[in-house]
Amino acid sequence: MARLITDPDFRERVRSGHLEELAGDLTALERARLCRIASDRGLDINRTLHKGFRLGKLRAMLPLTCEALGPGRLTREAAAFWAQHPPTSFYFISEALEFCDFLAARRLRGVYLDEVIAYERAALALEQPGANEPIEHAVRFRHEPAMLLACLAARRRPRAIPRRDCTAIGTRGEDGRAHWRLVDDG
Repeated sequence: MARLITDPDFRERVRSGHLEELAGDLTALERARLCRIASDRGLDINRTLHKGFRLGKLRAMLPLTCEALGPGRLTREAAAFWAQHPPTSFYFISEALEFCDFLAARRLRGVYLDEVIAYERAALALEQPGANEPIEHAVRFRHEPAMLLACLAARRRPRAIPRRDCTAIGTRGEDGRAHWRLVDDG
């Protein structure tokens, strides 16, 4: 049932009567009921709520990346991400990290975008270090990080941020929070 909400392609196949993948798992009566449920307009409301929940997770965990993308691009990238990554848990940080990896792999154009994505991904990883996560993360910047991040945090589009080749090194402090220091490159 949940898959009817989280996977629109599956819902459309069920609605169209293409239930081959479920043939051995359901009785004829159960398949008929599933087809009726898939056609129910109430599922559209549930789908909208589900998408809003997932988008809310991304906006809460990656506010600077979302701001750098802008609303239209965020919507398109989130839809592409969700098409390839069905939800697997309600764990916010894991989905945000996966979204960062997805965006980075797409090599999107944007003067500051790769720096912002890398920074927020590192900050999240520092909050939740696991067995495979290093305690220290280095993020390369080509622009003044303090100005760039402050601009996005104030919900302003960054313009003409001065060039600064540096590395932000983040560590997890004893307080459990990320602490950053800048080292100029070269």
